[in-house]
Amino acid sequence: MLDSLPPELLFYIFLKLPSKTLILCTCVSKPWRSFITDPAFILSHLNQSNTNRHTNRRLLLLRRCYATGTKKTERYSLHFDSQTLEIYKELKLPYVNWHDNFKLVGSSNGLLCLLGPNIFFWNPSIQRFLALPWPSDIFTVYGSPYKYALGFGFDSRANDFKLVRLVYIEGGPPMYDYELPPRVELYQLSTGCWRQITDSAPCYEILKSQWTQIFMNEAVHWIAFTRSRKGFRCVILRFHMVGEFFSTIALPDCLVNEFPQNLKVAVLGGELCVLQCGWYPFGNRYVSSVWMLRKYDVFESWAKILSVDPSQGLGMVLGCRENGEMLMTSRNGELVSYKPENQIVKGLGIRGAQDSFFVDTFVESLALLNEGERIVKQDYEDEDWELE
Repeated sequence: MLDSLPPELLFYIFLKLPSKTLILCTCVSKPWRSFITDPAFILSHLNQSNTNRHTNRRLLLLRRCYATGTKKTERYSLHFDSQTLEIYKELKLPYVNWHDNFKLVGSSNGLLCLLGPNIFFWNPSIQRFLALPWPSDIFTVYGSPYKYALGFGFDSRANDFKLVRLVYIEGGPPMYDYELPPRVELYQLSTGCWRQITDSAPCYEILKSQWTQIFMNEAVHWIAFTRSRKGFRCVILRFHMVGEFFSTIALPDCLVNEFPQNLKVAVLGGELCVLQCGWYPFGNRYVSSVWMLRKYDVFESWAKILSVDPSQGLGMVLGCRENGEMLMTSRNGELVSYKPENQIVKGLGIRGAQDSFFVDTFVESLALLNEGERIVKQDYEDEDWELE
């Protein structure tokens, strides 16, 4: 009966269905499968999901790690942004031959980018993943050790997911500093391959293993820095996915000479923020604060919006809730909700290694429906997992 419906009506019906239901619909008939896997429909469904996120219950992606004996465990889950952070769905990582935790590079439009023994994209909504080919082997080409940083996001003009890699080649003796500027490579999901970026990056360095990134306003953002005899000079380095070029955002004066490892970029309440969090042995004090850029690209709009009392035993801010509370970690490894106005802390009963927590808003999508591989039961690390 539904096959006899006009295409425009069928399009409207499918557009209202969740991703998981649409995957089941692709098994009904070839016309339905062709309809749902059409890139134009996948994009329309994503746009509809992003529109609905403002009216439906907001979903939060949560990742944390912990160890049981010698075994390291990594958990991903989706939660409603409710008082108790009610769970919506437990997520299962696809099986890989890897005995350490992954680095979660970033999340965008329902797709996660993970770094382990290789790089792969993962859509937990429809259980599809894609292992990316490695870019050029810099060590072989240049004969020098190197480090790199990654940035993941979505190009809305090209309707394409992109991953940028900044590669820093180690220099020679006596200092062995990394050469600047870094070499830049870009992966596009639509082409399935890497290419060099001709626009050179500014001469800023990114931390070797502790880098983090956020994606907003069509750009990837990192904390970057230069070195001098007087110490560090920090900025926000960004790469624009549309146009594929670099630019910088100046930090508040009090953060410019901060240790880079004590700064992280974040998005809180839709605004660009910098998190300052670390132990300062010279003053024997622990600092956890948040600076917000209230007007994007306007330096004068930087404002300190949060400074946590060290006696409360709280660590890094992870996210901002719809009720205005902050999701944070406690220094004993619990996820908590913090009310800035009265400094009330509420434990949420979710534990993990303190530095392993990651929180971001999440929207379900059909990304990787055509490009990725389907995850089946034997692909999971948890052998007790069963099909729903």
